[in-house]
Amino acid sequence: MTDAWAALGRRRRNLASQVYHRDSNTPGYTCPGSPTRRCGLPIDWDLPYRDPNTGQVNTMSRSVDHAIELQDGGAILDLDNCWSAHLACNASKGSARRHQRDRETRQHTASVIIVDLHTL
Repeated sequence: MTDAWAALGRRRRNLASQVYHRDSNTPGYTCPGSPTRRCGLPIDWDLPYRDPNTGQVNTMSRSVDHAIELQDGGAILDLDNCWSAHLACNASKGSARRHQRDRETRQHTASVIIVDLHTL
């Protein structure tokens, strides 16, 4: 692991702590959800990422989501570009974006029908 990557990791962890602190202290804060589904459920700020008994990922655990996606030019370390969301909501947002991008880049081929007027 390079020093630059380690430094970025610390900065990302610090940013996550700031986002969680800000949002957990916002009265009535709920998960914003994904573009396809508004969640609106409260976030359990104490739910660990992995269940200590089973080792399974808790999909309702907290995660940092970006308002302006990184692929759209959003800043990864900008506090104003981040909010807290359930891990599942954040993941479905990314999945929805990938499907949308696939649909937009898929080339549609037009069918050409040639009619010979002499054979009609």
